[in-house]
Amino acid sequence: MKKFLLMLCINVFSVSLIVSCGGGGGGGGTSGITYTGVTTQATIDENNAVEITLEAYEGVDTASELNILGAVSENSSSVKNPLFVDISTYFQSVIYDIESSAGQNSEYMGAVITESDTITGSCGGSFSYTLTGDDQTGNFNGTLTFNNFCEQEYTASGSMTLSGNINLNTEEFNYFDMTFTNISLTHGQESISLNGSIAFNLQSSPITMTFSFIYKDNLNKTYKYENFAYEYTEGLGFVDMTFSGRFYHHDYGYVDIDTVTALRINGNDFYPSSGTVIVTGDSGTKARLLVIDSSSFIIEADTDGDGSYDNYNSGAILWSNV
Repeated sequence: MKKFLLMLCINVFSVSLIVSCGGGGGGGGTSGITYTGVTTQATIDENNAVEITLEAYEGVDTASELNILGAVSENSSSVKNPLFVDISTYFQSVIYDIESSAGQNSEYMGAVITESDTITGSCGGSFSYTLTGDDQTGNFNGTLTFNNFCEQEYTASGSMTLSGNINLNTEEFNYFDMTFTNISLTHGQESISLNGSIAFNLQSSPITMTFSFIYKDNLNKTYKYENFAYEYTEGLGFVDMTFSGRFYHHDYGYVDIDTVTALRINGNDFYPSSGTVIVTGDSGTKARLLVIDSSSFIIEADTDGDGSYDNYNSGAILWSNV
């Protein structure tokens, strides 16, 4: 079922939405990559409302071509997606690989042993993991090393520590946490480096995850997600996603982002057809992304902090243009 949901998400949001995620918190590491951008809260005005909102939503500079984890779907190469969605889904596919590999060892349950394996990527490279489990509690910890592990033409290198809990009856993971200090992800000539943690809750309803991490692009700009929470819900013919947390933009500083109305993606659409996202800056300034339909949205701004979004209106913006 989990793997079915993962494939459903790939079709729905072009790269795939997270289908299970974190119950533990995400705290960024202190070594490796550090955030070097502006640390004060950004002020939203009529000149930057669109740029700040879209970059907070996407997690990447919309003026660059960096969207390295853009679209996995064969028919959606022009589609951009929130970066945290792409990164988390990539790592989640690794979790399912480990779950499948560990599940093949019938002796894993019933004894405290160390489970190790090396898994080959579909387009090259591999990753190796080692897990040590407790047969009384289901708790485990371990390590994982990427050796140019390639899936869907995206390649990872670097190491991380792992921890979590496994269901002793079903041999499925309940929780799975990853902590890393310098993981690189590349696609073609583009690359980013990551430092932080992601916590997956594979049993929650709605499906959730939490994370905090810093990433650096190949222009040496840094961005940061802090105490970010993500939820994913599947319905009949649609998926809903909500997220909230703090995003640090290298040039502008930080804003708080919140999905006050879930973003809904219908059928095989690549973009939301409804939903509302609020981005909050300094002195009560805000911007609001209102989805019109699966083709377009508008951004309104409250630049004087009086609570009314009447200072700026972008007019309709096509999803395909961002």
